[in-house]
Amino acid sequence: MTKRLKNIFNAVRGLALMVPLAACGGVTLMSEADEAKIGAQQHPNIIREYGGVYKNAKLTAYVEAVMARIGQFSDRPDIDYRITILDTPMVNAFALPGGYTYVTRGLLALADNEAELAGVIGHEIAHVTARHGARRHTAAVGTAVVAGVLGAVLNARTGIDSRATSDLINVGGSAILASYSRDNEYEADNLGIQIMARAGYEPQAQAELLQSLAAFAAYQSGGKQAKASWFSTHPNNAARVAKAREKADAAAKKMSALGQIGTDRHLQMIDGMVFGDSARQGIVRGQRFEHGALGLRFDVPRGFKLENAPRRVTANHDNQVQIIFDLDARIANETPEAYLRTSWAAGQKLTDFQKLTIDGKAAALGTLKTQNGTAVLLAIDGGPKEVMRFGVLAPRGYNSAADAAMASLRRSIDFLTPQQAAAIQPYRLRIVTLKEGESVASLAQKMSSHSGDGNTDKIGLFRVLNGLNEGDRLAAGSRVKLVSY
Repeated sequence: MTKRLKNIFNAVRGLALMVPLAACGGVTLMSEADEAKIGAQQHPNIIREYGGVYKNAKLTAYVEAVMARIGQFSDRPDIDYRITILDTPMVNAFALPGGYTYVTRGLLALADNEAELAGVIGHEIAHVTARHGARRHTAAVGTAVVAGVLGAVLNARTGIDSRATSDLINVGGSAILASYSRDNEYEADNLGIQIMARAGYEPQAQAELLQSLAAFAAYQSGGKQAKASWFSTHPNNAARVAKAREKADAAAKKMSALGQIGTDRHLQMIDGMVFGDSARQGIVRGQRFEHGALGLRFDVPRGFKLENAPRRVTANHDNQVQIIFDLDARIANETPEAYLRTSWAAGQKLTDFQKLTIDGKAAALGTLKTQNGTAVLLAIDGGPKEVMRFGVLAPRGYNSAADAAMASLRRSIDFLTPQQAAAIQPYRLRIVTLKEGESVASLAQKMSSHSGDGNTDKIGLFRVLNGLNEGDRLAAGSRVKLVSY
């Protein structure tokens, strides 16, 4: 899980990757061999930080086939393009130099057809063939600006404030994944549309997916600032969609036949795919987090919003109080008391120290002052070589709020029986055929729940998943996506 932390409450320091490159007259692009090396080096980091690979042989073969087709008609068919489905609900896609391309299952769920998937892949391959990442990486090397870029990217990936913990992602190529310029994005759109058309896909699908992505971001944000998503690295606006449609019209006129859309195939492939949190990473249900493999569940107090990331769970309150849960390695059979004193809070002055038993497991609790306020730390026996860690961080003046949050958290911690753990199941996408008389409202009510991020608007989720606007009608016999067990 996580590497040992000496103190999870220090600021991020020095996260810039410095790759020596030959420079002549200012900026020189890395060689294509260096691009491939960077992609290969960063690939394992990307897999780890995005929750691993989504393992589904049928879906993987489908995505790889679309990638192969798009790659064949790209401007650089000689590149060994590789695509990976990341096991995360985040809606995102990106590519590293050297042809390493990634699409999340969250994006696969949002896409309505194969052409839309091809549009995403074409766009990302275009960034590779145009060497946008290589250019940005070269410009960033040796500058102090990279650290700031990394901090922004880290926050976008994890949802965790980098000021709260030092054990954030250390993906050296993060500068490569930061936002492209507007010109880069327009160029990738244009090149991607041309690739789609040459490959025989309907080029308008790219603009359609851009609109779906915008609708999903608006749904998730509930009118507030959008969460981390494809738009964290791919800015979107109406002008961009209009340009994409214009380019698609021009590309379609040059095609000898109608472009392929592939709705049925795509829906068949994503039927049964995990939606939202996966069992492997634990599942958020409102105020509750539960994890079958750990045999654990706990509730955060009202007012906190839970966020699940591959290596930790956080909950944030409007008053800036934050809860963090994660795992850490420990010396074999080291007691929670010893771990808390000598490892987690080594060199720090602990107050209000207590040895506890929580639902039958040994634990230790202590409080320390931080540079910005207070941290209440709870370590629980997690097995011979692991410890479960709960931390409540509070700014100055909120000591009582931190104590109250930890007290509520402690009361809710529950270790599960094997039967209870086995009963924890993720939501899945289900493809259903509409019957006569069914409506958006009636179908939305069949959804097991919301998207898992606190938004309970089932009708809104149904619409964005199926590319529907308000007032759109459904025809009997058509197929739609539902979220169910």
